[in-house]
Amino acid sequence: MTKIVILGAGSIGCWIGGHLIDGGAEVTLIGRARYAAQIAEHDLKLTHFERESVVCEAVDFQTEETALKGADIIALCVKSQDTELAAQQILKQAPKAVVVSFQNGIRNPETLQAILPPENIVPAIVPFNVTPTDPGAFHCGTAGDLLVDQHAGTGPLVEALEKAGQGVQVSDAILGDQWAKMIVNLNNGLNTLAGGTLRDGLMQRDYRRALAACVDEAMDIAKANGVTVGTFNGRSPAALMKTLRLPDMAYRLIMQTIVKIDAKARSSMLDDLEAGRVSEIDYLQGEIVKRAGMAGTSAPDNATILAAVEKAFADGKSPKLSGSQILALLKKRRRPALGGVDQTTP
Repeated sequence: MTKIVILGAGSIGCWIGGHLIDGGAEVTLIGRARYAAQIAEHDLKLTHFERESVVCEAVDFQTEETALKGADIIALCVKSQDTELAAQQILKQAPKAVVVSFQNGIRNPETLQAILPPENIVPAIVPFNVTPTDPGAFHCGTAGDLLVDQHAGTGPLVEALEKAGQGVQVSDAILGDQWAKMIVNLNNGLNTLAGGTLRDGLMQRDYRRALAACVDEAMDIAKANGVTVGTFNGRSPAALMKTLRLPDMAYRLIMQTIVKIDAKARSSMLDDLEAGRVSEIDYLQGEIVKRAGMAGTSAPDNATILAAVEKAFADGKSPKLSGSQILALLKKRRRPALGGVDQTTP
């Protein structure tokens, strides 16, 4: 039987691991001791705002990298800043394993391929939000199917997830789709500054205008880097911008009928801030700023959010800004467009 190991079993890792177990796969989870203790005492419980709950008993949850030995497939769910260390652990314990990167950002597959056999690295995308609720319990508050790059070695993983009711799609243009997810996830930084739920932020027009400015700028940077941005949950970031700029009444109608998001859902970045963990902002707004520099231009709106989130993590708390206050951070200014025409942020 194929052995699957979840390396980095936090919220997303436990969600994926639990569904793999429910789908009949042989699974070992590797994560922090506190989650190991919680799950040993309370079992692993997964709840979803639309689907039935999943409860897994007698979960094989380990805390040491030696549990990687014998792995055929590794679902990598560590934070982006820990990717290089994880790659070294995999190289030592399971160098021939297929590694599926269920991580934020676009940089992680490149990091893994520099250390591990490139042909074994499979980029993947997690489109939904998962938040810890009670001990051993994790809640998914947004909709979407996992997206995995085409690779023959991922068959057992995909089959087990689908059997458990967790949708999985296969992509033949994963880089463009990763860019799309990263651009949509720029909202994580704004949610961290707001300090509330995703819905609370998005229901404020000025919050949406600030997010649209970051998305618009990021689309320019993708083009400057020669990237054709794909889709995220079936929608392009360009379509997202049009939705974000709608008046409140029209946007509320869309939130009620089209956009599927739990009223309690928050970003993992806000969870990290409140838990005293390290931020992944360098792999979101920070990545846009970095790629802008590589293209010989700048990304002032994303740079502004980057600096504000870095300050929030330095302070150890969200500033709890309103949408109007976040938009005020992005003061109206002219910035040189990539096509040589000045642009003004909304």
